[in-house]
Amino acid sequence: MSSYSPDDSDESFPQLNTRQQAIFESILEDFEEYLLSEGKNPRKGIGYAEGSIETRVSRVLQVIQWIWNTDDPATEISPEQADQAIEALDTDDFRRRDGDRYTEGSKRKISNALVNWFRFHGSDWEPEISFEDEPAENGADPFTKDEVKLLWEESLKYKSIPKYNNLTPDERDRWRRHLAQELGKPKDEVRPADWDKVNKNWKIPSIIATEKAAGWRPALVNRMRVHWYDADGKKIIIPAEHAVKNDSEWTQYLSNEAAQAVELWLEQRSNNSNYDDTDHMWLTRQGNPYESSSLNYLLDNLIEEAGINERGRKLCWYSFRHSLGTYTFEDEKDLGMVAKVLRQNSTSSAARYVHPTEELQRSAANIL
Repeated sequence: MSSYSPDDSDESFPQLNTRQQAIFESILEDFEEYLLSEGKNPRKGIGYAEGSIETRVSRVLQVIQWIWNTDDPATEISPEQADQAIEALDTDDFRRRDGDRYTEGSKRKISNALVNWFRFHGSDWEPEISFEDEPAENGADPFTKDEVKLLWEESLKYKSIPKYNNLTPDERDRWRRHLAQELGKPKDEVRPADWDKVNKNWKIPSIIATEKAAGWRPALVNRMRVHWYDADGKKIIIPAEHAVKNDSEWTQYLSNEAAQAVELWLEQRSNNSNYDDTDHMWLTRQGNPYESSSLNYLLDNLIEEAGINERGRKLCWYSFRHSLGTYTFEDEKDLGMVAKVLRQNSTSSAARYVHPTEELQRSAANIL
């Protein structure tokens, strides 16, 4: 599964000679297999999701390439060389290829990937310098409770069209062009039944309903599988090997509203040939699992249709997660509960998702 083949290793690793390249390529292949099979938690034998392996290997290669540029190239790196790279990251002497500094979050991810590399080699190396993500104000902002309700209501109307019998012949012709594009079929094959197919589609409502209940990261929306849903318990059980930034199985309970949306969608999904060969819960119109870009495109449309004013805020898919963290803390006044709800490993990580709400700020204006 290696991303680097012997045929292109000359181009990938020009600092190495031919024999070194062959050895290093073999090491990379073994490293990728290690990450996939046990890299996340070697003791429990839990690996990372396949889609994240290439990125993690790339982070290690960034460090190795930096070391090769500052020292004699070799197929292995020493703990001392790793310490030098981490120190250079900390002082911003180790930079991105475009010359910009790495963000603190990127430094943390590179450092964590380097720990994976040494674990793979049987070493207990740990960096002497730790990196923390930059404050939440540089990231997503939360929605208000009313805005979350608006987004849910808008998802129920999203891309709905006028009823067939309420349209004139000219209007039907215009809507046929729209439906042909939306359904990916020739205009002359669009039938009256296609009007109902669009208006009764539960895919988008099921995504938004579960998102506002759980605050899924985009990567988990991407990985979501049908067989994880437990209809009797109205819950989704995330296996450990598919959890994002976690290494244990966890259960997400759904509201009655969210469970109903999921069950209606699964009934429709079972009759959709686009899903015949996959267990993915949701696919885009192009037949691909949702990515961060496609989710943010969907959200941008919902925000516009709902008439939500961004007012200088950064509203993106992660805003659902920040909203859940913010209002959980407002209700419970307990960062431990926020960490539990968001599946964070520490209260300091959970704190990044807590913001002063508009309601609280209005109340504070009347304190004195």
